Amino acid sequence: MGWRGPVVLVALLAVGTGAGYAASGQTRDTTIGTGVPAPVVAREPDFPVQAPKPYTPDPDDPALEPGVAMTTGNMGSGKFEIFFPVPRGWRTNANASNETKWKAPGTSNNSYVMRVEQIDSQDITIEDAIDIRVERLRAEQEDVVIVDRGASSLEYTYRSNEGNARHSFMRWLDLDASGQADVEIVVHGRERDVPGTRDLIQRVAEGMRGATSGPVE
Repeated sequence: MGWRGPVVLVALLAVGTGAGYAASGQTRDTTIGTGVPAPVVAREPDFPVQAPKPYTPDPDDPALEPGVAMTTGNMGSGKFEIFFPVPRGWRTNANASNETKWKAPGTSNNSYVMRVEQIDSQDITIEDAIDIRVERLRAEQEDVVIVDRGASSLEYTYRSNEGNARHSFMRWLDLDASGQADVEIVVHGRERDVPGTRDLIQRVAEGMRGATSGPVE
């Protein structure tokens, strides 16, 4: 009867293995999930983020105030000559035969400045001139924001090449009612200059006359 010991041992092992498998089967989670599979969002994802670039501090020149004293300026000659109000005492800088800048003496760069340009030779409508300006601004300058666009005007902000925050006003005029833009006026300044720059460009545009001294439409 010595062979019965191994047989009993094998039988006991078989029973134990089967019981263990049955117990593990009862404890397994066999449920099937519901819903649509979706990626799990990582906690605090580490994407590279460019830090905001601060603006260069504004020059501390006093703000341009509304109502500055004006005198008469002019550009061009013959039938292309134009007359318009300019701030009294401001110095001129002729960039080209059809473009002049006016700047108050002693003021810093990136304070405030006015530019007048005759663009009648370009044969474009005022609407096209505004479209071209907006396209150039967005291509050439940083942080451009169009604040307001009118039928013949544009107000916008941008970052200058020196990193200063600038606030600008532009106007286009059709002096001879030809349907084409004749003159472009722009006044650049800081945020503190906005009341003065807005007032200045309005007065220059309203007072501009062609060679025949006809009214601006």
